[in-house]
Amino acid sequence: MHEIEETRYFQSIAWTDSIDSTNRRLVQSVRDGSIKLPALLVTDSQTCGVGRGSNQWWSPTGCLMFSMAIPIGPSPIDPSNPSTSISSDLLPLRVGCAVAECLEEFTTVRPLVKWPNDVYIAGRKVSGVLIEVIPRRLERSSVAVIGVGINCRVDFRDAPEHIQANATSVHETAKKEVVASISTESVLVAFVHLWLDLLHRQTSKPNWLLEHWPEWSLLDGKWIEVKHSAGLVQGLCLGINESGAILIQNERLEVIQLLAGTVLSYRPLQS
Repeated sequence: MHEIEETRYFQSIAWTDSIDSTNRRLVQSVRDGSIKLPALLVTDSQTCGVGRGSNQWWSPTGCLMFSMAIPIGPSPIDPSNPSTSISSDLLPLRVGCAVAECLEEFTTVRPLVKWPNDVYIAGRKVSGVLIEVIPRRLERSSVAVIGVGINCRVDFRDAPEHIQANATSVHETAKKEVVASISTESVLVAFVHLWLDLLHRQTSKPNWLLEHWPEWSLLDGKWIEVKHSAGLVQGLCLGINESGAILIQNERLEVIQLLAGTVLSYRPLQS
């Protein structure tokens, strides 16, 4: 954790042996005002971790589980010091891209983001993200509690069958020269450094994410099915717009924009 402390970004850092949920604990701390921000909470074991919706997050040994609590607003409060607040624009996509870009330094296969923020390697899920926003009435910003789970060095032999069939771990596709050094701590350090780089990138190059999204997107150019509040949408994924909505062209050549939803399936277009 010394390398993370040296960045002087987080004002509160804690690493616990076991906890119910890193997100739940940080949300409580933000609401009662008992923690300095930005904050980082990491755990070796999570007993009640959750994913998007009502999904349970399987929390095995070798899985990096952490949450960050960070002030957010329409734009950084102080552009010269983005740690004071980050833009809420495209936040879920930015987190997903940060995880993918961080993991790329370890793997032989480029990690890709499944909109909005799950990360996949070679077609299997390696990371999930859950973001909760806490309004602060007396402040100029809200707080985003960003929960991240990354399978760093996980043995799936005892995992539920659906996880064995669909999940992967960073070490399984790692470069030979780094495979022995992969750990939850090494991946966390890499992520924090990449996250700080991304914050500065957001300030100096505001359109970076939109310009580079096709390089990191798992779904662009594929036929996808998305469940949303009004039903199901099927069609060709055309990417995202400036609001982070996914763009889907259906069989009638209509382009549908969805800001929220769950991707149920995706496949390459038939030739």
